[in-house]
Amino acid sequence: MEFIKGADVSSLQAMEDYGAKFYDLNGNEADALAILQGHGVNYIRLRLFHQPTRSFDGGDYCDLPHTVLMAKRTKARGLGFLLDFHYSDFWADWKAQTIPVQWQGMSADELEHQVYAYTCEVLQTLTDAGAAPDMVQIGNEIGKGMLWEYGSLKHPRQLAIFLNAGLSAVRAVCEKNRLQMRTVLHVECGADMPRTEQFFTELFANGLHTFDEIGLSYYPFWAGSYEQLRINMENIEHKFHKPVIVMETAFPYTDASHDEMPNIVTGQLTMEKMGLPPSVENQKAVLARVLCEVKAAQNGSGVFYWEPVWYCKKGVGVEKGQGNEWENQALFDEHGKVLSSICAFEECV
Repeated sequence: MEFIKGADVSSLQAMEDYGAKFYDLNGNEADALAILQGHGVNYIRLRLFHQPTRSFDGGDYCDLPHTVLMAKRTKARGLGFLLDFHYSDFWADWKAQTIPVQWQGMSADELEHQVYAYTCEVLQTLTDAGAAPDMVQIGNEIGKGMLWEYGSLKHPRQLAIFLNAGLSAVRAVCEKNRLQMRTVLHVECGADMPRTEQFFTELFANGLHTFDEIGLSYYPFWAGSYEQLRINMENIEHKFHKPVIVMETAFPYTDASHDEMPNIVTGQLTMEKMGLPPSVENQKAVLARVLCEVKAAQNGSGVFYWEPVWYCKKGVGVEKGQGNEWENQALFDEHGKVLSSICAFEECV
């Protein structure tokens, strides 16, 4: 399989709907997907919320209808497509794994059925639209579990049951439609070998079904060194014999904020943790380093840059009615012109 050079562009529809424009290195307006693809990006990741009401100012972005449109657009360009199930109405990550409102009050057995039925429904809808995913992510940053409290890591057997329901749904849709979709389980602890090993060891001991790839979040200013990432990947190969994808990475190109919301990653943080100030040059260097580290690993399958198109645009904040805390980590500046750091995708060949 071709090494994945990916981008999560889940904000793109909202950005465009609220007036964002995108420009190539020569200053010519172009489709953001075309710009990314022209610099080597070959895979797109899209997050899916169950019934969102707080996703950007429109409230409903990253729902199934929006995702179908974006998936069709992705596939039309010949790009690979990874679907990221959050199994929540809003952000699901290591800080929150909130059960969708429509599922709240259900028993664990009922939730298992919902995970299976919902996963089947979504994948069949995308298949019928001619936009079946090439890869499916069951849960997002699930290192502490999903569908809390039932599926928290404190209840590993129940967590395995929920994950198995999603994995079984992928297999069922693939068999029905004679398709192939690779499956990935994504944890946030990209440079933490003990936590990663403990998570998967415990889940396999509690009956976790087979799946294809392990996904890691790896933000070097939060997670740890490149060496620690490499050690974790080597241990995954040794213990679990799985390919690894870095599902999320990023680095700031500036310390400036262009709205009322402070940036979540500052120059103070990157200097303290990495000795690197925000700059276009350092953004390029960090992305190139992550790409090359993963590709050099025996089991390195690919890297996704998280939200490169999410520059500051009113209406497209971290939550309905709020500003953007990520803008300084986009690969486009505040005017929508792509930064030279995007060339990192081309340099790791």
